Amino acid sequence: MTAERQQAPRYIWLMGLANMTYGYGYAAVLVTLPQLLAARGVAEPRIANIVAVAMAIALLTFVLAPLLDCWMSRRAWAITLALLSFGQIFFALLLPASSLWFAILLPGGALALSLYNTAIGGWLGSVLPKDCDETIGAWFNIGNSAGFGCGAQVQFWLVTHLPGGTGAALASAGILLPLAILAAIPAPDSTRAAVHENFRRLGRDVGQLLRQPPVVRILVLFVLPCGAFTLTNAFGAMGRAFNANATTIDTATGIASIVISLIAALAFKPLLARIRAPLAYLAVGSLGGIFTLALLPLPHVAPVFVLAVLGENVAQTCAQVAQNTIVFRSIPLGSPLAATQFGLLQTAAVVPYSYMQALDGVGYGRAGIAGAFLTDGGVSIAACALVLLPLLRWLRAGALDAAPAASPALASPA
Repeated sequence: MTAERQQAPRYIWLMGLANMTYGYGYAAVLVTLPQLLAARGVAEPRIANIVAVAMAIALLTFVLAPLLDCWMSRRAWAITLALLSFGQIFFALLLPASSLWFAILLPGGALALSLYNTAIGGWLGSVLPKDCDETIGAWFNIGNSAGFGCGAQVQFWLVTHLPGGTGAALASAGILLPLAILAAIPAPDSTRAAVHENFRRLGRDVGQLLRQPPVVRILVLFVLPCGAFTLTNAFGAMGRAFNANATTIDTATGIASIVISLIAALAFKPLLARIRAPLAYLAVGSLGGIFTLALLPLPHVAPVFVLAVLGENVAQTCAQVAQNTIVFRSIPLGSPLAATQFGLLQTAAVVPYSYMQALDGVGYGRAGIAGAFLTDGGVSIAACALVLLPLLRWLRAGALDAAPAASPALASPA
């Protein structure tokens, strides 16, 4: 490992913004294309089914992630996957509402975007010194949030106000613009021969990865609903119950949430230099759950709605920054399986979003808003309490830290 590799590179914040491709593309999958379908008269159940399939297919990322450590560099994988997601979303924006291709292009685009996120995350985790983990963890989240916010703001307008394929092309182009940032990310000392060697040993190496105690412990931590805060996905539909008008709902769930999330990520990052990221993760989950429960006695009025939206977004952002830091810190410098490990752990972090969304829905069905808040906050606090003592033991033993740095001869190229 060269001394140059050990030295912290400049512009780490800029490297994190490469994840804007992921956020911008997912805005098309989760916001813009559903908006277009609804505006063209497609029934809500069909839209929901298409989006649900897209999210389910994206969970295959952890199965396909090992491929990102083989065949070609992670840089090449990132560019290829960004182009693939661009093409699928561009053609999806051009389709008529009745087309059956939506059921193929949306899931395909979502999977390509998730794999792009994994390729970039594995690349950054393997080349940046470990004292950069807090910084890249924060800016990786900022890149996602900023990209998603920009996409949600401009894509629908571009497609509906510009003629022909011009709007679709410009709306999709934002997926490719952050690729210029890839030139700022350093590449490890390796050769293509290492890639082929990794491929021959891939099955054995993945099995060893899954048996590594730090990886298993982080998987356990992430699949528990300590910091999901999935109410952020339901506030758009709850606004009317708080007597909030359309402008208040759109502003609170749109630009206000984006701004407060960016501020929260930047403010939370310095705390991770003083508090271990896993402990900060549980602290955010517990305090966020307490905040959610504290909303129960408040009246259902528009100001309370805005408070709830912004507070939940702050909690979710801080939890995601802590998660990113935990994942990056668990990846050894120069790891030949960095993308595999990143994809596995990030997929685990997504799991609670699926079942907590369902649990919040059950709570809402039984007791309305109070039921959803009680379920979300109560389950989060209980999960944090359940894992607190094991986590303290793991931290004292250093059992969540990365293994010793991999040999440069085995590191896969970026």
